[in-house]
Amino acid sequence: MAPGLLLVLALWVGCSPCRGREAVPTQPRVRCRASRYPVAVDCFWTLPPAPRSATPTSFIATYRLGVAAHGESLPCLQQTPEATSCTIPDVHMFSMVPYVLNVTAVRPWGSSSSFVPFVPEQLIKPDPPEGVRLSVLPGQRLWVQWEPPRSWPFPELFSLKYWIRYKHHGSPRFRQVGPIETTSFTFRAVRPQARYCIQVAAQDLTDYGESSDWSLPAAPSTPLGK
Repeated sequence: MAPGLLLVLALWVGCSPCRGREAVPTQPRVRCRASRYPVAVDCFWTLPPAPRSATPTSFIATYRLGVAAHGESLPCLQQTPEATSCTIPDVHMFSMVPYVLNVTAVRPWGSSSSFVPFVPEQLIKPDPPEGVRLSVLPGQRLWVQWEPPRSWPFPELFSLKYWIRYKHHGSPRFRQVGPIETTSFTFRAVRPQARYCIQVAAQDLTDYGESSDWSLPAAPSTPLGK
């Protein structure tokens, strides 16, 4: 599923027609991500600034489980009313009904709302692996090690799998290996005297959601063979 969720329903209310075209509110553009599954789903939104308005926009973010309008709404946790992000804690895993997030932008002349349905498992996207490091081994071998992202709360229970992409310096393109279910990998028959650029990406072991962005590159401190 694409990381940018389509807003399926938008609503604006309370805009007085006598204030002119420029006063018409714009709906928040919302996206959500579960990089801390199953601890939380984090949601973010943007809204174009109001013309000639000195009053900051505040937001009301709520969610419910299920699309029925009469379902109980709970607050999506914001640090301040002006914050453009919120957190849904304690995710219900493998729910048969979707969550629905409602983000309402409140301005002096009116308000506008966006409603976003989602299934948490489809939003899983871990942060990149951390601590990628390389070690030169005898016999033209290169050992790569890394750790799961610290934001992934239970790697022992909710395992990740990994991909590695690599190229030697001067090569125009990467090659890729994986998936790998451990946090290390040994390259064999690497080029002597070469320097390699290696990055690692992570994904939920059961293929929910999408893979992380690539990690920061790591390279050996000395060329191979020295």
